[in-house]
Amino acid sequence: MLLELSAVEARELKEALDNELRELLTEISRTDERAYRDLLRERHGRLEQLTRRLELSLEGSQVYA
Repeated sequence: MLLELSAVEARELKEALDNELRELLTEISRTDERAYRDLLRERHGRLEQLTRRLELSLEGSQVYA
């Protein structure tokens, strides 16, 4: 899938992802159930990777992954 975003849209998406990543870290630290905590960590990893790719595209690099 390919999604084209304007620079403004990309920055806003990155800001939303950064906020979600912070909230996930809080939820992970407060979760007692191991299986649920593992799911949250996996989600955090995926969103973190997406954030890095978005940062690269904001720097002007084309990212395909």
